[in-house]
Amino acid sequence: MRVIFINSIYPNPAEPMKGNFVLKNLAHYPKDVDVEVIAPVGFFVQKRRKSSQRVPFVRYEEFEGRKIRIWHPRFLLLPRNIMRAFVPAFERLAIAPILRYLNKRKKIDALHINFCFPDGVAVASLARKMGIPYVITEHQAVLETLLSINYMNKLMLPAYHGADKIIAVSDHTRNIILSHGVSKNNVIVVPNGIDTDLFTPQTSGGEIKKLIYIGYLVEHKGVHVLLEALSKVGDSSLKLSIVGDGVYREELERLTVKYELQEQVDFLGSKTASEVAQLLKEHDALVHPSFIESFGITVIEAMASGLPALATRNGGSEYIITDETGIIVPPKDSDAFAEGIKLLISTDWDREHIREYATENYDIRSVVRKTIELYPKPKHEPVACHISSVHKRNDVRIFYKQCTSLEKAGYKVHLLVADGMRHERKDGIIIQDVGTVQSRIQRMLVVPFRLLRKALYIQADIYQIHDPELIPMAIVLKLISRKPVVYDMHESYSCLFTHKEYMNKLQSFIFSKGIRIVENTALKILDKVITVTEHISKMFGGIPVIHNYPILAEWEDVSVSKERYESRNVCYLGSITRERGIFEMVNAIENIDCTLHLAGRFEEPEVREEVSKLPGFSKVVEHGFINRKQAAELLGSCALGIHPLYPNPNYTYSLPTKMLEYMAASLPILASNIPINMELLDSSKGGRYVDPKDVKALSQGIEEMLSDPDMLAQQGLAGKNFVFSQMSWEAEQEKYLQIYSELLNKEIN
Repeated sequence: MRVIFINSIYPNPAEPMKGNFVLKNLAHYPKDVDVEVIAPVGFFVQKRRKSSQRVPFVRYEEFEGRKIRIWHPRFLLLPRNIMRAFVPAFERLAIAPILRYLNKRKKIDALHINFCFPDGVAVASLARKMGIPYVITEHQAVLETLLSINYMNKLMLPAYHGADKIIAVSDHTRNIILSHGVSKNNVIVVPNGIDTDLFTPQTSGGEIKKLIYIGYLVEHKGVHVLLEALSKVGDSSLKLSIVGDGVYREELERLTVKYELQEQVDFLGSKTASEVAQLLKEHDALVHPSFIESFGITVIEAMASGLPALATRNGGSEYIITDETGIIVPPKDSDAFAEGIKLLISTDWDREHIREYATENYDIRSVVRKTIELYPKPKHEPVACHISSVHKRNDVRIFYKQCTSLEKAGYKVHLLVADGMRHERKDGIIIQDVGTVQSRIQRMLVVPFRLLRKALYIQADIYQIHDPELIPMAIVLKLISRKPVVYDMHESYSCLFTHKEYMNKLQSFIFSKGIRIVENTALKILDKVITVTEHISKMFGGIPVIHNYPILAEWEDVSVSKERYESRNVCYLGSITRERGIFEMVNAIENIDCTLHLAGRFEEPEVREEVSKLPGFSKVVEHGFINRKQAAELLGSCALGIHPLYPNPNYTYSLPTKMLEYMAASLPILASNIPINMELLDSSKGGRYVDPKDVKALSQGIEEMLSDPDMLAQQGLAGKNFVFSQMSWEAEQEKYLQIYSELLNKEIN
């Protein structure tokens, strides 16, 4: 397994004490995990830190006999958070060439990013484009503050949502992330760890006289509160060692004089890890007055040394310390901290138990093992790439049926779309967006080139297109990539274009004939053409049929209560157009006591404007586009489904997918008297049919069906039983996967 760590606070020669926790983790990674580190640093870091040590672009560090390569690309980092929002963009420019180089040399299985901002934000888009899953470990002490800033929120949340897993170092950090809508299944708590073997407890217990603080000397660490509390305790026999350095040291030394603590307090400066371990052995208890933390590594180091800890409720310590291992007090309260010190020194602590607790819960070997288990497992799976310039990313046939089936079968699946909704990773499928254009002509001329470039970059093992306008692009793709290409013919497009409202008869004729020629060409050149109905199959010499049957699992739990069929709720689900009967539906309900629920988008804004003026529109509830779960909930609340499509050639022979979903949801149907609908309803006893253009007949059908709830329940049950016994995607996917398997095996041979 190959993992690349990306961390802008990883230690470097000019900043050796920076982010040591990552370095400590790497020392315990097993040798079968191939690790490299990209640790970007700001320009002129040596000068800014006034260090004599130069930071090379590439260096190596040795851990337990293995060498790990560390990259230090430079990026623009201004002081005092100037242009803070642009830091991830600057960092991305520095990281991108190295990441592409490393992935080209040897496939990267996962990226491990520490801190969502700036590193996660910088890397997320790169990872999506390159198809590399990534994990974020979140340590930010000020995470809640960052996410409350509007621009930070907009930068960080997409990075969280795109992560394969998010590792929170405490429950507090996890709760903050979850409160911003990130899936709870993706956020796992794995605490920071330490090498407990480096810390040894005192040989004996005894009274507490020597306290130690370890950490940076900055205001939010609360050392000034500690000094004030120590002065209030009034016990001159207590000694305090302050380990660490920082900009606040001068002020703390002044406070030491002010509180007359010069004889009790020693400032020891920065210490190495081994020196810290020795100092802990020489002290009796840890004091940790910080205002805010994401974890608290010094607390568990002290506990591993058998020291009890007095700490504040700071977001980290309260999740580590128990009643048997220390004391928690409110932050920023010197009186409370003074009382804590008194309780600390008066309590008889079981130091052996404290060390055991730290060893059992925070040993770094255990933490590393848990972390590696969360990495996405390297897969040697074939790569499939679906491409559409017309359909949205959430198209049921493309995404929920075909892409999802491939992903579950072990394929790495890319979906290329042009819907303007940006890149994302959803249900394991990598969705990449090439952006929208202003007109249909631009879509047909410009978008295919964008999709071709992206498809070639992905280097898939097999491609599938979903639109006739992409056939020329698909032929070029096949010639260049030399990989199998499948064309999925969703509809009889040559028939469909004879009834487009935005075309005159001549345009319709030209487009219809042109598409038929192009599709016949695809049949000869592309590796496989599949379709949705037997009628279309026969038109093209018997090409394979992959029916667009419903996914039964989506509809199994839909309500079949008596109240549902008495509700007088009527629904229509799908695209809303003139030829799909929207005017007839609204006119038909004008004088009926019912509510019509519309779930879908108006394809033409002017159609909505016109239909909204009809009297019956006052009984319409518009839901807009809804997801699959919402669709199941809506159908489960309705008594009747309507499907009044006009008898156009395309609909006459098209599989009525929405009708099958109605039936799977136990919803009786009033549909057009198109032959394919009539055959389905006659066979299933799941509803009735009328002339879709006869408003009176449609209205009468709705009223009669709504007036008999018992009959509706019977038809709903009959329809569901019919679909569940004969028409499921679960059965169709086996045929679909077999086509892919045969094409890939042919390619290999």
